[in-house]
Amino acid sequence: MFKRKSKEYRVRRKWELFDREGYHWAWHDEKLKGVLKRFGMDMKCCRQRIGRGYCDEDLYSIHDWFFAVVPDMLEQYKNHRRGSPGILGENYANEKGILVNDTCHAEWDEILTRMIHLFREADETTCQKKNSHEAEFYRIYDEFSEKHGHFGEKLQTEEELRENADTGSITWHSPEELPEYKEEMEKYRAEEDEIKAYRERCKDEAFALFAKWFFHLWD
Repeated sequence: MFKRKSKEYRVRRKWELFDREGYHWAWHDEKLKGVLKRFGMDMKCCRQRIGRGYCDEDLYSIHDWFFAVVPDMLEQYKNHRRGSPGILGENYANEKGILVNDTCHAEWDEILTRMIHLFREADETTCQKKNSHEAEFYRIYDEFSEKHGHFGEKLQTEEELRENADTGSITWHSPEELPEYKEEMEKYRAEEDEIKAYRERCKDEAFALFAKWFFHLWD
């Protein structure tokens, strides 16, 4: 029976060159020829990133690239920076009568921490909110696939079979169409919609902070 991997494992990060899973499937499809082809593609992407800062693979999903790269950049910037925006904190005279502002650092840390957290919560892969019905969702899909085919092709009507034969397409059927799965699938979809709405709010707040402090993100 076809077993699905966890969501974290199934999501392939497009910016990760020389990805082990990519080479696994290259070997599965074309053996040594596939591996060499995959290696050539990865080397091409390395050259592109060196020459122009991004590669063709990054263009496959720019938002995935952003969520993978920018929060980590902000994390490193926060932990290793030497200064903070002077407009933050409060100016005061120290014991020598010199005007200083060392309270800006904690305030800048707080802003950066919030921004990083929000970007990571907006990303499906790193969001801490998980669907409580996910395990049952995948159990249902595994059972459904075994009984009715991965795309529910065994549920196709005679009319659908004729239409598919004429057009070269496939009519997809899902577990929601069957009474025994309907209630649990509706629970999963409802909770998934709530998580998507939460991630959307995180994304909007993160970009609002990013835009506000954009020209201060330097050291």
